[in-house]
Amino acid sequence: MSIYSTAAAFFRERLAKSWVPDYLAGRGLAAESLERWQVGYAPRGRDELTRHLRDAGYGDELILAAGLASQRDAVTDLFRDRAMFPIRSPRGTVIAFIGRAAPSRGQGYPKYLNSPTTSLYAKKETLLGLWEARQPLSRGALPVIVEGPLDVMAVAQADAGAGQYAPVAACGSTLTASQVAALARAVDLARAGVLVAFDSDRAGRRAAVSAYGALAGLALRTRAMMMPPGYDPARLLGDHGQATLAFALKHCHRPLADLVTDAETVRWTRSLQFAEAQVTALRAIAPAIAAMPPPDVARQVARLAAYLGLDHALVTEAVSEAIAGQAP
Repeated sequence: MSIYSTAAAFFRERLAKSWVPDYLAGRGLAAESLERWQVGYAPRGRDELTRHLRDAGYGDELILAAGLASQRDAVTDLFRDRAMFPIRSPRGTVIAFIGRAAPSRGQGYPKYLNSPTTSLYAKKETLLGLWEARQPLSRGALPVIVEGPLDVMAVAQADAGAGQYAPVAACGSTLTASQVAALARAVDLARAGVLVAFDSDRAGRRAAVSAYGALAGLALRTRAMMMPPGYDPARLLGDHGQATLAFALKHCHRPLADLVTDAETVRWTRSLQFAEAQVTALRAIAPAIAAMPPPDVARQVARLAAYLGLDHALVTEAVSEAIAGQAP
């Protein structure tokens, strides 16, 4: 058994007597979901995991190298009083963890804590849930990219074993090209498409726009799940139930390219009553549309023409010129 598997078992053994089961139940997550995702609990003590690992025969040097502890004056546990979500390699072995702080912690306390970079794990290259998604993906499930472990669990629970969705989460604040490449090794993105289900707040929209840039070269159909302000899949499950989340996954989405165009056009909202500003906005926004894959361009040209109040042919010409300007 590896040091990470030993740590995962330690966290699992301490789950039942912690705050985590009641908290996750309050978020709409069933006990079966906790079992499926092997959720655990890191106790509050400063070195309980470290002492357990020492008793299991692991030395401090290995415990520190594995990113399970840190050292100042003494070796202390990295994760304390947190819900623990194991991260697996493409082969299914545990290589890292994400820890979620207790809800009683204040806003100044980091809500999520990732394992540090090790010889086995780099968060910018890793997707939580990718190993669990391998079978649904092989059977044609739609990849759903979300922001965190609770969202992964929520989407998987809403799927109810139907195999329609395969949720994964970026282990970090943004989706990276390396994470997209990892997903592309597991599924043909050009065939499968992708649904992005990030938080509906401003940061989530920025992350979705950034994700489009990482996905557009590989996935021909990229869509964004639309949720009420302040919602993400986990909150939608907790507040409105599994059926509502399942409905939203199936019906409440639009092309991710729409969010990219909207992010550009919103900068010009206050000045569009002037004709000169409309043309200036067109010249500024056209390159963003020109950089999109061909299947997305026609829709965004039509949307931009409507938004700016300009002739469709004029917008088409501006985007075509931008495309020509980007050619090697």
